[in-house]
Amino acid sequence: MPTGFERVIWGFGDLSTIPVYETPIGKIGGLICWENRMPLLRTALYGKGIEIYCAPNGDASGVWQASMTHIALEGGCFVLSATQFCQRKDYPSPPDYLFGVGDDLAPDVVVCAGGSVIISPSGVVLAGPNYEGEALISADLELGEIVKAKFAFDVVGHYSRPEILNLNVKDHQFNPVTFSSETNKAESSEKSR
Repeated sequence: MPTGFERVIWGFGDLSTIPVYETPIGKIGGLICWENRMPLLRTALYGKGIEIYCAPNGDASGVWQASMTHIALEGGCFVLSATQFCQRKDYPSPPDYLFGVGDDLAPDVVVCAGGSVIISPSGVVLAGPNYEGEALISADLELGEIVKAKFAFDVVGHYSRPEILNLNVKDHQFNPVTFSSETNKAESSEKSR
């Protein structure tokens, strides 16, 4: 789901554009940025059996860290969130008329403080969050932890409440404009006779 200026480049897609890949190390997929705050989209990935959930973002806040822990617990999956660290000097100099001149434009000013983290399906932080600059974090992922987590809480399994809830997912290209009219209804009625 493109937000703000992202719409200049990206448009809407369907679930076929958000795959979960079967790999030798597990089922890997993910969402970017604020897509991670969309519970129905996350649920679609859980339904695809995601085991390693990747969530790249630019949010270095504690709220983001809390969201990543929530997603790990909710999905019963490992969460790998790569959050960028960058300083003003990492970008071209903007024209003065755009942002003005001041200390906030000093080359070493931190623009995004990072916070990359790896979280287990039980909500335990395995690595990070890193706020100390550019870094590579890593952790050993024991996929057996997924089974334990889902035994306790499986949002698309025994805790899904299918008797009252379901999620209808469009996994194919859709047409945003359709027409319905009395003529179409009459044609449909004739065909069903």
